[in-house]
Amino acid sequence: MFDNVRRIFGHLLVYGSADIAILATTFLLLPVYTRVLSPSDYGVLALVLVLEAVLKPVYRWGLDTSFLRLHYDCRSDEERRRLSGTIILFLIGANGILTLLLLGLAPTINGALFGGQNHVTTLSLLFANGFIGSFIFLPLTRLQIQEKSRTYATLTFVRSLGTIVLRLVFVVGLRWNVTGIVLADVMISTLMVAGLSRSINTMTTWRFSRSVAREMLQFGLPRASQGILHQGMAMSDRFFLTLYLPLGQVGVYLIGVSIASLVKLYPVAFTTAWMPFAFDSMRRADAPLLFGRLSSYAFAVLSFLTLALACFAQPVVELMTPKTFHTAAQIVPLLALGMAIQSTSTLLSTSINVAKRTHVYPIATALAAVVSVGGYLMLIPRWGLFGAAASVVAGQVVFVLTLGYFAQRYFAIHYEWRRLWTAAGVAIALYGIMVLVAPAPIATALGVGLALLAMYPVALIVLGFFKAQELQEIRQLLASLRDSVVADKRVSSTPDESEK
Repeated sequence: MFDNVRRIFGHLLVYGSADIAILATTFLLLPVYTRVLSPSDYGVLALVLVLEAVLKPVYRWGLDTSFLRLHYDCRSDEERRRLSGTIILFLIGANGILTLLLLGLAPTINGALFGGQNHVTTLSLLFANGFIGSFIFLPLTRLQIQEKSRTYATLTFVRSLGTIVLRLVFVVGLRWNVTGIVLADVMISTLMVAGLSRSINTMTTWRFSRSVAREMLQFGLPRASQGILHQGMAMSDRFFLTLYLPLGQVGVYLIGVSIASLVKLYPVAFTTAWMPFAFDSMRRADAPLLFGRLSSYAFAVLSFLTLALACFAQPVVELMTPKTFHTAAQIVPLLALGMAIQSTSTLLSTSINVAKRTHVYPIATALAAVVSVGGYLMLIPRWGLFGAAASVVAGQVVFVLTLGYFAQRYFAIHYEWRRLWTAAGVAIALYGIMVLVAPAPIATALGVGLALLAMYPVALIVLGFFKAQELQEIRQLLASLRDSVVADKRVSSTPDESEK
């Protein structure tokens, strides 16, 4: 069992390392951005990000997941090259037409989103970036399939670092505000596609297959529609906030979302490592048991990270942002909870993708969207930012419950419910202690938070989350890691023959 754990989490650490490095850099730059961009600028950025999030699944057509899933059905390199070529040619034609249409509608969209403010140039750059960036997923997904996690992480790191540098130049140096942010994205996407063009060419046969296109769209289009609905549900809170609150309050909300989104770093890296493993292991006789056991470990880590973010929300916001943004800390725990609930869909998606029943995604997302939008309309006028955050949580609960119902019908995974509830219950109880203590000084809040986090694994052991055999395997794993470290130190301390 722990061989599979090491395989997944080994790749996860590599996939996540680049994201962590970039996230740390972006996080440390938050005080810079919040002193250059006003809350109103952040409000404009929030609406731009909503549009970008909705357009991203449109430009991909669900073909990123199609390529990953259908690759394991191909029986030869020629079939895989035909699959890649069909995807590339489809993207060129379909996205080219879509981009021209959006560019023509840019003034109309600007009027609908921003009223009298002129952000047509920003929107045009956003549409161009959607077209260019749609060609990046193909070579990156192949790296996932080949389990070349280091190369994948390196490319991700370079892309993100380049984006940060250009955004600093355009936003902080040249004061181009939101336009500078989108322009940096366009330039980096262009450089990425140019750098990956040779890889794209080697994996592609430039022929279009109707039969392949039919199969990939049958699998992918439900994911695309689900992506549109999901992003609309997840980010339309900012749009509905503009109907009831000043744009500055929307900017404060966006800061809360940005910090709460730290909890998604782990699920994103986990998904990148998990899905190739799941497709590679789906025909094993013990796959339902294997997936269920690994899900328990993954969920325990997710619960721990969500607890950490909720406990440290107040000191982090106060340390990283000016006073005008400090109220964002109040909504971070609720937003982080909603994102954590949504992240569990990664585990449920295993069943849907293995069974190729992707039509379930838009059904589950549509139901969740109805709940979220209804919540925005009812709760935002009463509770403001808290109403929006609560509506996000409600929508994600409905999404996960609906998806889970269908997932277990099509490919039942033997989830270990007692362990899942134990991990969640411990996290909830520890956060409840944090709320009751309510430490005011930043130093005290950090100390209490660290103490509660240290109690999490201890509580899991006491409550029997880990089985005796697993604890023994963990001890053996830690011992082997310790021995390898000691051996490396001995080798490094031994004089080289050339030095004698």
